[in-house]
Amino acid sequence: MSATTAHRLTVVAGGTRVLLEAARVAEVIRSPCITRVPNGPAGLLGVMHLRGTVLPVISLRRLLGGGDASAGAARIVVLRQDPPIALAVDAVEALRTAEGEGAQPSHGRLLVDKEGGARWLDLDAALREHFGTLRAHTRATPARTETRPAAAVEELSFLAFSLAGQDYAVPLGAVAEVVALPKALTALPRTEEVLMGVFSLRGAVLPALSLRALLGLPGCSLIGGERVVVARIGRHRLALVVDRVDVILRAPRHRVSPAPGLFNRGSGEARIDAVLRLADGRGLVSLLSPERVLADERVARLIADTDHDKDEIMANLAPDVARERFLVIRLGAESYGLPIVNVDEVVRLPEALTRLPKAPSYVRGVMSLRGRVIPVIDQRLRFSIEGESSNGRVVIVTLGALQAGFAVDAASEILEVEAADLMPAPDLSKGGGRLFDRAARLARGGEVILLIDPAALLDRAEADLLRDLTAN
Repeated sequence: MSATTAHRLTVVAGGTRVLLEAARVAEVIRSPCITRVPNGPAGLLGVMHLRGTVLPVISLRRLLGGGDASAGAARIVVLRQDPPIALAVDAVEALRTAEGEGAQPSHGRLLVDKEGGARWLDLDAALREHFGTLRAHTRATPARTETRPAAAVEELSFLAFSLAGQDYAVPLGAVAEVVALPKALTALPRTEEVLMGVFSLRGAVLPALSLRALLGLPGCSLIGGERVVVARIGRHRLALVVDRVDVILRAPRHRVSPAPGLFNRGSGEARIDAVLRLADGRGLVSLLSPERVLADERVARLIADTDHDKDEIMANLAPDVARERFLVIRLGAESYGLPIVNVDEVVRLPEALTRLPKAPSYVRGVMSLRGRVIPVIDQRLRFSIEGESSNGRVVIVTLGALQAGFAVDAASEILEVEAADLMPAPDLSKGGGRLFDRAARLARGGEVILLIDPAALLDRAEADLLRDLTAN
């Protein structure tokens, strides 16, 4: 083969054939699971995970001046450059050799073959025009220590949930994850009623225990939509099945009192450790002790019966593996993660909010929370999520003196992610991409979830509020 011989990969985007320098192509793959980036630049389909790196997925159709960027993503061409990017194309046609003058290195250009002739497209210039400076980090950020400001030390944190129409909670520190109850549980022979079955989660086999049965509550059969609270109890992890996860509560210590004796009578004996008195006379929440759940003779018998293989049945213990926990918020069909250490609490969206005069449309109003007035920002509007808003929860976030509430559709899942599954997110300088500083790789289907940088979220909310309110 002569020195001027080169290979070119022919792809199709929006009816146009494009010749890529083969030496610049790292690989071609089928379109994977793509995570949308809200307010991303035009032509950015989202991000994808590929062997430890989060890559931006860019529509070649849009770079060529085509219409709908979301159409035509049957194949992904990963370009070998710094940082690497992924081009979404309609199809890959052939790999051919080219000789002579046309085979000279194109130095970042694409040969676009259209009816009536061909032209060169400067790919790097097109990327700069659409995306500004496109950067990616190759080193993962270290795990963040879950610490809170000194002013909040005296507050206690709980995960609240419902069982048979009653309100319960467990200490948030004992909760590793909250996930949906798997559709299929593996039943074990000759087991107690409290054990609904076992299922696999991140390489570990967890027993799913019915809290209804443990507490002697009626109706232990599944009703649909149940959640699993994965609780850390000593060296064990137990999956506690509850009807519905409601909110994250933070309350001063003086609102927590020992449970009256009548709370621990009957088949739910000695499971309720204390009661939390909600503010403004909104009632009581029964606080469960995870240690007392483990001490239940039925649970203890299950552990004893499986003692010979409890390293497999009772979950992955690996205490030396660094992990972080994230609250998963849902906006429409999209999900994003927020470090739980930065979440003050999650509350139901009040039925009535006090509107601010001349406030921008994304400010739903203000709410009162334990004597503080907090602006409530509609995060669907901020992230340009289409469809009718169904905001049902408000996530309260505080950094320093800044505090705001972000209205989201749901916040009923907590993920515990190992440091090895945390990756830097690409830096997309246009469109506010730096709201997402990291991404978490999930076990299901190669999916990645973008992680919100709380400092950037609050800084941007404050800056935009000051700008829009003073403009009016």
